[in-house]
Amino acid sequence: MNKFWKTILFVSILCNLTIVYVAIKALEYRAHINEFLDKYTYVVNEFSRRDRYHDENRPLRADTTVPGRIVLFGSQVIENWPQDKLPAGFEFINRGVSAQRASGFLLRFQPDVIELAPEAVVIEISSYNLRPESSVKEICDYTAGVAELALFHGIRPIPATMIPPCKDSVVPSEYQIMDSIALYNNWLKEYCAARSIAFIDLNKAFSDSDGFMVRKYAAAAIDPNDAGYAGISELLGKLLKP
Repeated sequence: MNKFWKTILFVSILCNLTIVYVAIKALEYRAHINEFLDKYTYVVNEFSRRDRYHDENRPLRADTTVPGRIVLFGSQVIENWPQDKLPAGFEFINRGVSAQRASGFLLRFQPDVIELAPEAVVIEISSYNLRPESSVKEICDYTAGVAELALFHGIRPIPATMIPPCKDSVVPSEYQIMDSIALYNNWLKEYCAARSIAFIDLNKAFSDSDGFMVRKYAAAAIDPNDAGYAGISELLGKLLKP
């Protein structure tokens, strides 16, 4: 075999070995990618909690012509809302997820609100979203995001101002949460006025003269008790009256 054919044979073997090596590495990378995607999907589902009401939503999606359907959307203030305290004459669907951050709301708004085709959605953002590492504008953007999605799909958004914390639950620090709550609530009022949206002023309803939550309405730092929920339901009932 002359030198030319030896060179061709060598190059051919080298190319085949390279192809085999690349194929093996591709399988390894595919396994790593699949593992990453599984972890990513798990984290997204845990963060968004899109699976929280998956089974309950299925029969509701099958019948989206129910009159008076209202979705209650938010965190633990919504999730803990007693059914017997809600205004009569409506089909209320509770889609609250305790301790969820507002950034997760956008990820589950489609299955938990839009696909259920309600007439209105109550949107509650808790003050624990306000932290030194999160700007007030960021929380405002999340609220506007879900409200605009509702409007786009013909659903009436009913945002709520933030319930203030009880005075004894506020730890003195450089971060002034009461100032952030005031900024958010002022923004919400301006946003609702600009978009002709009615809102529930929970802050005004539950604040004392210093701006903190009145203790007689509180079950915990920012959570209403039965008397508090009765007050929220009364405010909501007035907004829903034709």
